[in-house]
Amino acid sequence: MPTSDRLVPLQDGIDALTDAVARLGLSLVIERDFGRLVRFLESQGSFANPSFDPRKSRLGPEDFWLAAVDEEGAIVASSAEKVIEVEDFMDEVATGRIWYEGGFASAFGVARIPTLPVSVRLSGRLSHSGSTYVVPAHRRSGLAMFLPWLSRALSFRNTGCLANTGFVRQSLADTPVPTRSYGYVHVEKCLDGWFPPQGGSEILYLCWITAEEFRAKLATLPDHPRHPVPLPERRRAHLAPVAG
Repeated sequence: MPTSDRLVPLQDGIDALTDAVARLGLSLVIERDFGRLVRFLESQGSFANPSFDPRKSRLGPEDFWLAAVDEEGAIVASSAEKVIEVEDFMDEVATGRIWYEGGFASAFGVARIPTLPVSVRLSGRLSHSGSTYVVPAHRRSGLAMFLPWLSRALSFRNTGCLANTGFVRQSLADTPVPTRSYGYVHVEKCLDGWFPPQGGSEILYLCWITAEEFRAKLATLPDHPRHPVPLPERRRAHLAPVAG
C-alpha cells in the first residue's frame, strides 16, 4: 500500500535528494562504467553484486550507478541500478539470471534452485538495485539512504519501470534498514536454502516497491526519523480574473 496519500513528482524527489548530498560537500556522478564500480568496491575490501559486475552479468545502455565524490575527486559512496524485462521476477531468482548472464547453469552448472512464493508476480519492465556502499569515514551521514532513493527515482523517471526490486540478507531484513534506509515498502522472504554462489545455505529477502508507492514514499522524506530531507516548495497556481 502507498505510504502517503500524497504523490510527489519524481523530479521533486530527485532535486531534494541531490541537494541533500550537496549539503554534505559532495558531488554526484552518473556512471555507466561498471568496471569502475568493481574497482571501487574491491579497493574498499568489498565486492560488486554479480548483477552489476560486467564480467558476470549483461549490462545495457539504461543501466547506471551513482558515485558520490568528495572535493578531491575520490568516490565515497555508490549505488547501482539496472533495467530488466521479465515474465516473472522469481523465475529470474530461481534460475540465477538476475545475477549471472546465462544464470546458475553457466556459472555453477545448476539449472535452478527452489525459491519461496511471494505475494505478487512482478513482471514487465522493472529496475533492480544493489551495490550500495559507503566508505567508513562517511557512514552515518545519510548517504546509505540518499543514494538508493536517488538512484531509484532516476530509474523510475528515465526508464518508465513499473517497480523496483532489491535483495537483503536476514541480518538486514530484521532491522529497519530495508524500509527506512533503502525506502522499500515490501520485504518478503524469497529464498531459504541452497544458494550456489555461497556454496551453501542462504536466506534472502526480496524488497520491492511500485512506481506509485515510491512517489508516495517520497512524501515522507521531510519526516524521516534519522535523515529528514525537505522537499522543494511548489507555488500554488492562482486563477487570474478574465475581463468580461
